[in-house]
Amino acid sequence: MRLVSLLEVTETSELTHYASSHNFELLVLKSISEFERFELNNATDIVLMVVDTISASHLQFVERLMTFAPAPLIVTATNVAEWQLSALLQCGRVTFVPQQFDFSRLVKVVELAQIRFESANRLRNKLVELEHSLKDDKRVQLAKRELQQSGLSEQEAHRVIQQVAMEKRISLPDSAASLCKNQLREFAHK
Repeated sequence: MRLVSLLEVTETSELTHYASSHNFELLVLKSISEFERFELNNATDIVLMVVDTISASHLQFVERLMTFAPAPLIVTATNVAEWQLSALLQCGRVTFVPQQFDFSRLVKVVELAQIRFESANRLRNKLVELEHSLKDDKRVQLAKRELQQSGLSEQEAHRVIQQVAMEKRISLPDSAASLCKNQLREFAHK
Protein backbone atom coordinates (compact mmCIF):
# COMPACT_ATOMS: atom_id res chain seq x y z
CA MET A 1 0.00 0.00 0.00
CA ARG A 2 1.22 3.45 -0.92
CA LEU A 3 0.98 6.41 1.42
CA VAL A 4 1.05 9.52 -0.76
CA SER A 5 1.76 12.49 1.48
CA LEU A 6 1.38 16.18 0.99
CA LEU A 7 3.65 17.46 3.74
CA GLU A 8 3.92 21.12 4.52
CA VAL A 9 5.89 20.53 7.69
CA THR A 10 9.65 20.30 7.98
CA GLU A 11 10.05 17.26 10.24
CA THR A 12 9.22 14.01 8.41
CA SER A 13 11.60 11.48 9.99
CA GLU A 14 8.95 10.12 12.39
CA LEU A 15 6.51 9.56 9.51
CA THR A 16 9.23 7.93 7.42
CA HIS A 17 10.12 5.61 10.31
CA TYR A 18 6.54 4.46 11.00
CA ALA A 19 5.65 4.13 7.32
CA SER A 20 8.65 1.90 6.59
CA SER A 21 8.16 -0.17 9.75
CA HIS A 22 4.57 -0.93 8.69
CA ASN A 23 5.36 -1.70 5.04
CA PHE A 24 3.89 1.46 3.57
CA GLU A 25 5.54 2.78 0.47
CA LEU A 26 5.87 6.46 1.38
CA LEU A 27 5.85 9.12 -1.33
CA VAL A 28 6.37 12.64 -0.05
CA LEU A 29 5.17 15.54 -2.17
CA LYS A 30 5.89 19.08 -1.03
CA SER A 31 3.20 21.16 -2.76
CA ILE A 32 -0.34 20.98 -4.06
CA SER A 33 0.82 21.60 -7.63
CA GLU A 34 3.32 18.74 -7.35
CA PHE A 35 0.57 16.52 -5.95
CA GLU A 36 -1.85 17.38 -8.74
CA ARG A 37 0.70 16.31 -11.35
CA PHE A 38 1.09 12.96 -9.59
CA GLU A 39 -1.00 10.01 -10.77
CA LEU A 40 -2.81 8.27 -7.91
CA ASN A 41 -3.76 4.63 -7.89
CA ASN A 42 -7.25 4.96 -6.41
CA ALA A 43 -7.40 1.26 -5.54
CA THR A 44 -4.35 1.20 -3.28
CA ASP A 45 -3.23 4.72 -2.43
CA ILE A 46 -3.95 6.51 0.82
CA VAL A 47 -3.51 10.29 0.81
CA LEU A 48 -2.06 11.98 3.89
CA MET A 49 -2.12 15.77 4.08
CA VAL A 50 -0.09 17.17 6.98
CA VAL A 51 -0.31 20.94 7.32
CA ASP A 52 0.00 23.46 10.10
CA THR A 53 -2.97 25.58 9.02
CA ILE A 54 -5.70 24.64 6.56
CA SER A 55 -6.09 27.26 3.85
CA ALA A 56 -8.60 27.89 1.08
CA SER A 57 -6.18 26.29 -1.41
CA HIS A 58 -6.13 23.12 0.73
CA LEU A 59 -9.93 22.97 0.74
CA GLN A 60 -10.01 23.48 -3.03
CA PHE A 61 -7.41 20.74 -3.44
CA VAL A 62 -9.53 18.32 -1.36
CA GLU A 63 -12.58 19.17 -3.45
CA ARG A 64 -10.70 18.54 -6.71
CA LEU A 65 -9.21 15.32 -5.35
CA MET A 66 -12.59 13.94 -4.32
CA THR A 67 -14.14 14.99 -7.63
CA PHE A 68 -11.52 13.72 -10.06
CA ALA A 69 -9.47 11.06 -8.23
CA PRO A 70 -11.21 10.05 -5.01
CA ALA A 71 -9.01 8.16 -2.57
CA PRO A 72 -9.00 7.70 1.20
CA LEU A 73 -7.76 10.99 2.63
CA ILE A 74 -6.31 11.74 6.05
CA VAL A 75 -5.91 15.40 6.94
CA THR A 76 -4.10 16.63 10.01
CA ALA A 77 -3.68 20.25 11.02
CA THR A 78 -2.96 22.14 14.20
CA ASN A 79 -4.93 25.22 13.15
CA VAL A 80 -8.34 24.92 11.56
CA ALA A 81 -11.38 27.17 11.76
CA GLU A 82 -14.77 25.60 12.40
CA TRP A 83 -16.07 26.59 8.95
CA GLN A 84 -12.97 25.04 7.34
CA LEU A 85 -13.45 21.81 9.25
CA SER A 86 -17.09 21.75 8.22
CA ALA A 87 -16.16 22.28 4.56
CA LEU A 88 -13.44 19.64 4.80
CA LEU A 89 -15.74 17.00 6.27
CA GLN A 90 -18.71 17.82 4.05
CA CYS A 91 -17.75 15.25 1.45
CA GLY A 92 -17.80 12.50 4.10
CA ARG A 93 -14.74 10.76 2.70
CA VAL A 94 -12.12 12.61 4.74
CA THR A 95 -10.63 11.50 8.05
CA PHE A 96 -9.55 14.52 10.05
CA VAL A 97 -6.95 14.19 12.82
CA PRO A 98 -6.85 17.34 14.96
CA GLN A 99 -3.67 18.83 16.41
CA GLN A 100 -0.26 17.29 15.85
CA PHE A 101 -0.52 13.81 14.32
CA ASP A 102 1.02 11.05 16.41
CA PHE A 103 2.55 8.91 13.67
CA SER A 104 2.72 5.90 16.01
CA ARG A 105 -1.05 5.66 15.37
CA LEU A 106 -0.52 5.62 11.61
CA VAL A 107 -1.81 2.09 10.97
CA LYS A 108 -5.03 2.61 12.94
CA VAL A 109 -5.70 5.98 11.33
CA VAL A 110 -5.14 4.49 7.85
CA GLU A 111 -7.59 1.67 8.68
CA LEU A 112 -10.14 4.23 9.88
CA ALA A 113 -9.66 6.32 6.72
CA GLN A 114 -10.23 3.28 4.50
CA ILE A 115 -13.39 2.31 6.37
CA ARG A 116 -14.76 5.87 6.27
CA PHE A 117 -13.95 6.18 2.57
CA GLU A 118 -15.58 2.87 1.62
CA SER A 119 -18.62 3.58 3.78
CA ALA A 120 -19.04 7.08 2.34
CA ASN A 121 -18.69 5.73 -1.21
CA ARG A 122 -21.40 3.13 -0.54
CA LEU A 123 -23.70 5.87 0.78
CA ARG A 124 -22.94 8.12 -2.21
CA ASN A 125 -23.67 5.26 -4.62
CA LYS A 126 -26.92 4.47 -2.82
CA LEU A 127 -27.91 8.14 -2.95
CA VAL A 128 -27.26 8.26 -6.70
CA GLU A 129 -29.30 5.07 -7.13
CA LEU A 130 -32.20 6.50 -5.11
CA GLU A 131 -32.10 9.80 -7.01
CA HIS A 132 -32.20 7.87 -10.30
CA SER A 133 -35.13 5.79 -9.06
CA LEU A 134 -37.00 8.91 -7.96
CA LYS A 135 -36.39 10.52 -11.35
CA ASP A 136 -37.72 7.39 -13.08
CA ASP A 137 -40.81 7.37 -10.87
CA LYS A 138 -41.46 11.03 -11.67
CA ARG A 139 -41.24 10.33 -15.42
CA VAL A 140 -43.78 7.51 -15.13
CA GLN A 141 -46.11 9.61 -12.95
CA LEU A 142 -45.92 12.50 -15.42
CA ALA A 143 -46.79 10.23 -18.34
CA LYS A 144 -49.67 8.69 -16.39
CA ARG A 145 -50.98 12.17 -15.55
CA GLU A 146 -50.92 13.12 -19.24
CA LEU A 147 -52.83 9.96 -20.14
CA GLN A 148 -55.33 10.54 -17.37
CA GLN A 149 -56.01 14.00 -18.81
CA SER A 150 -57.13 12.22 -21.97
CA GLY A 151 -59.76 10.33 -20.00
CA LEU A 152 -57.99 7.15 -18.84
CA SER A 153 -57.97 5.93 -15.26
CA GLU A 154 -54.65 5.65 -13.44
CA GLN A 155 -54.64 1.86 -13.90
CA GLU A 156 -55.42 2.16 -17.61
CA ALA A 157 -52.70 4.78 -18.06
CA HIS A 158 -50.20 2.53 -16.32
CA ARG A 159 -51.16 -0.40 -18.56
CA VAL A 160 -50.68 1.78 -21.65
CA ILE A 161 -47.16 2.72 -20.53
CA GLN A 162 -46.44 -0.96 -19.77
CA GLN A 163 -47.70 -2.06 -23.19
CA VAL A 164 -45.52 0.50 -24.97
CA ALA A 165 -42.53 -0.62 -22.90
CA MET A 166 -43.14 -4.29 -23.75
CA GLU A 167 -43.67 -3.60 -27.45
CA LYS A 168 -40.49 -1.52 -27.69
CA ARG A 169 -38.58 -3.74 -25.22
CA ILE A 170 -37.58 -0.79 -23.06
CA SER A 171 -37.96 0.03 -19.38
CA LEU A 172 -41.10 1.60 -17.99
CA PRO A 173 -39.40 4.97 -17.30
CA ASP A 174 -37.87 4.98 -20.78
CA SER A 175 -41.28 4.20 -22.24
CA ALA A 176 -42.82 7.08 -20.33
CA ALA A 177 -40.06 9.49 -21.31
CA SER A 178 -39.77 8.49 -24.95
CA LEU A 179 -43.42 8.90 -25.79
CA CYS A 180 -44.84 12.32 -26.22
CA LYS A 181 -48.35 13.19 -25.09
CA ASN A 182 -49.85 12.65 -28.55
CA GLN A 183 -48.19 9.27 -29.04
CA LEU A 184 -49.52 8.04 -25.71
CA ARG A 185 -53.03 9.24 -26.52
CA GLU A 186 -52.94 7.55 -29.93
CA PHE A 187 -51.83 4.28 -28.36
CA ALA A 188 -54.51 4.49 -25.67
CA HIS A 189 -57.27 4.87 -28.25
CA LYS A 190 -56.20 1.93 -30.46
